[in-house]
Amino acid sequence: MKERSDRLSNIQILFVVSSTIIGVTVLTLPRTATELAKAGGFIATFVTGILMALVLIITALLARRFPNSTVMEYSREIIGLVPAKILGFVFFFYFVSVVTTVLRLFCDAIKVLLLENTPLEVLIITFMLAAVYLCLNGISSIAKICELFEPLVIGTMLLVIVLSLKNFNFEELLPAFKQDVFEWIRAVPPLAISYLGFEVLLFITPYVQDTSKVVKYGFLGILPSIFIYSLFVAVTVGIVGVEPVARSLYPTIQLARYIKFPGGFAERFDIFFMIFWILGAYTTTSSYLYLSSISITRLLGLRNYKPFILLIVPIIYTLTLFPQNIKEIGMFSQYVSYFGLALLAVTIILYILAVILKKGESSKNEDKQ
Repeated sequence: MKERSDRLSNIQILFVVSSTIIGVTVLTLPRTATELAKAGGFIATFVTGILMALVLIITALLARRFPNSTVMEYSREIIGLVPAKILGFVFFFYFVSVVTTVLRLFCDAIKVLLLENTPLEVLIITFMLAAVYLCLNGISSIAKICELFEPLVIGTMLLVIVLSLKNFNFEELLPAFKQDVFEWIRAVPPLAISYLGFEVLLFITPYVQDTSKVVKYGFLGILPSIFIYSLFVAVTVGIVGVEPVARSLYPTIQLARYIKFPGGFAERFDIFFMIFWILGAYTTTSSYLYLSSISITRLLGLRNYKPFILLIVPIIYTLTLFPQNIKEIGMFSQYVSYFGLALLAVTIILYILAVILKKGESSKNEDKQ
């Protein structure tokens, strides 16, 4: 039985899911979507979001079926001990890979945009220590921070979109409606990494007060990212144009720089945007670091995850320094995206097997009666 203080409310589930999804990739998403689908990038982003929302529902249904266990425990009942151990290790490796990707993308962006003279290693260590501090206080603290910060993050992103509309040119998006549907579909797998994060439901459901509503609030948690991401891509292309967006390193920041206020007030709106973007990156990193420690702890059959956070940190730090340039970071990010999609496919298979297993047990009970 979990401590009452560790119980999460429904609204906290919503914000944990939302804050784990919305993070670092919002800076580069318009570029990625435009490179892959040209003017139809916003449609491809929206389609990807809808598909990922459907996978989230399946993930939440699986988590709700086993309300007192994480995926590490109930996978043993479904597929057996040895396959469950292998799956547990894969989850651990995936979470470490995501933390590595998010951390490197974040620190590179901070170095380029704000702190050019600060060594990359200093940025990585500082941000990682801040995430470690939050994780050591448990899932309830992470949920409270998400509940506090996420409305500010979402509000700031919507503000950027609304203030940018005066420069918006819809004609830049017209070629999208003449594209082949397959151009949008081909863009789905690389764009999927921007929506990853709802896997958190597989590990935090045992801490939820009312597990019967985990599907509803999990679904509500992904909705802000679908609309914000799609609008960001559409507005950025509508203002800057397809080719400039595809060539821009951080098109979302470029969009924020177009915002001007009368009388010279808030001339650098992009700095204001960056402050709240950092909060989003922080909650994403903290959530995945927590998932990394929880997955390896449960894999070993232990309960105290805190020592493993400190053991994981050197591994993440070393991996974060491997990519040598932005191209290698992008390739690593893409590999992690495909890795995450493969794990989600496994989750769907687990759910189907769980349903079959449940039906088999019900049939046996009926026969006995």
